[in-house]
Amino acid sequence: MDPWILASIHTQKWTGLAFKDFDAKGQGVVATKSFVKGSIVCDYHGKVITGAEGRKMIESIQGDMGYLFFFRDGEQDLCVDAETFPCECHPTENTIGRRINHSSKRANLMPVHCRMNFPEGRMYVILFKAIRDIHICEELLFDYGVKRNSFRGEGLNLEWLDE
Repeated sequence: MDPWILASIHTQKWTGLAFKDFDAKGQGVVATKSFVKGSIVCDYHGKVITGAEGRKMIESIQGDMGYLFFFRDGEQDLCVDAETFPCECHPTENTIGRRINHSSKRANLMPVHCRMNFPEGRMYVILFKAIRDIHICEELLFDYGVKRNSFRGEGLNLEWLDE
């Protein structure tokens, strides 16, 4: 119920973060201020759809990348669709959480799903929480929880999943 977190989700104006081009792996996010372990850094923003709808979208995505975040809430199989860009609630924003890159070895964030009360009602939210102190200019990373053989097979150029 933190008013700052609610406002940041609502406006998609997170402080202390910037986009950065990492050449071969594309755009990512870096910290422009320090974050202490346990801090909420930003959210993974998009429309919440069913897991079945998300898996159907994956079939139509061309290339290596997709901006779909699958999670479970009890018996519910859900997905945050950040693939549909821009999102309908922030048509002029390039939401920051969708650009956080993967690392299974150097992750400094972990996703946490929760339901939050907004003026328009309760909504599912994926928040990124710092799992250790994060320093200025450090790239933000989280473990996508997938491996090459579980994400479209070994034949594709998916070296970023080995990091």
